Amino acid sequence: MLFKVVLKLIFIIIFSFNVLASDEDLSKLIEFNWNQIKTLSGEFTQTSSGKQILKGEFFLNKPYKSFFKYNDEINNIITTRFFINIIDKNHNLIDRYPIINQPIYKILSNKVAFDDDFKILSISKIKGEVIIQLGLNNNAEARSHITVTFDGVDYSLKKWEIVDQFGKSTLLEFTKLRKNISIEADLFSVQEEN
Repeated sequence: MLFKVVLKLIFIIIFSFNVLASDEDLSKLIEFNWNQIKTLSGEFTQTSSGKQILKGEFFLNKPYKSFFKYNDEINNIITTRFFINIIDKNHNLIDRYPIINQPIYKILSNKVAFDDDFKILSISKIKGEVIIQLGLNNNAEARSHITVTFDGVDYSLKKWEIVDQFGKSTLLEFTKLRKNISIEADLFSVQEEN
């Protein structure tokens, strides 16, 4: 009888230790898997704070390059090292915003280090998904953060939600992912007026 009680206590202690260690383990697994991806493409569905739903294709090429091509929209988005560029169908620049103080900037870098690049606000594993909420370390945009959801088995990207400094949310859900494929460099070109 005493042996069973001791065995149960040992099991509880080991289980408790594993639960406490699991957040760090999960963040390191996600970090490792995300850093193995150099290029990524697929389809996305975007839902904004105004509940507008847009769909399209996306292409990521680390570091910092992304192209979000919207179906049936006049404008698309290209990110570069310094800017989020709004472009027309011919890649002509319409407008741009700095990207450096945005959470997406570090996510698109060559090597993400969650502990160094962000404040980990929360991490949880719910219904086969790992959800990590990240704030900016520099606190320049205190309300800005990104919540990234990964598959709980293979740690592939499922969605991200970016909340800007004004509290506006943009949710992107990703499907039909293709990792580490060849992507034409011209896809990320932005034509500026001379």
